[in-house]
Amino acid sequence: MHAHSRMLSQATAVPDDASVAWTAERPSDEDAVLVWEAVTRRRLTAYGAVVDWVSEQMFRRDLHRLGARADAGFFEPFYRAHARQLLALLDGRVLQIASGAGAR
Repeated sequence: MHAHSRMLSQATAVPDDASVAWTAERPSDEDAVLVWEAVTRRRLTAYGAVVDWVSEQMFRRDLHRLGARADAGFFEPFYRAHARQLLALLDGRVLQIASGAGAR
């Protein structure tokens, strides 16, 4: 697992409509690049949309690498949780997540 994508022990609930902004250069970590691409290239600005897109890309990437024989489809729901944890890890470092009037 990549340094940026290690699992977090506690997840913070973030509303799907919270705004997301990338605040740094393009990262080198493969999973963080997916978040960067969602926010900067695809111009997704809602937390829920970023989570959806990133988790779908992670799933597709692993399915492509491992093939259908790996039964990656069984794990598809876990990709959303992993994407949320990744965004939480990046928040305040290279990503800014804010809901409402900028408070969480």
